[in-house]
Amino acid sequence: MKANELRIGNYVAHNTMIHTINTGSDINTSEILEPILLTSDWLVNTFGFKDNSDGYFQHPDYNFFLYHIEEDQYFECYKQVPANDDTGDFKTLQHVHKLQNLFFELFDEELTNVQL
Repeated sequence: MKANELRIGNYVAHNTMIHTINTGSDINTSEILEPILLTSDWLVNTFGFKDNSDGYFQHPDYNFFLYHIEEDQYFECYKQVPANDDTGDFKTLQHVHKLQNLFFELFDEELTNVQL
């Protein structure tokens, strides 16, 4: 992983164990860290997204949606824009830390673990 794609609070893997980036020193060890594949389990059970069926997931507090492209193992995310705006933002995501970073960028809030 690259250090410039990590933030404090990101979830990463090291030796098959899940870790949280807690300090800048943790970011400096990025070369030994691995990204965590984003799954429906992470979305629903860790981050509290609602499973709207047929591959669609929605954040409970924001008009922020993810659609699972199963055959390619990634999620497309959409941020709903006002009804009078025909543009829509979307981004393809495969890893948990990328979702965390995008969520913070869009909403200026951390994507929190609902199990804690």
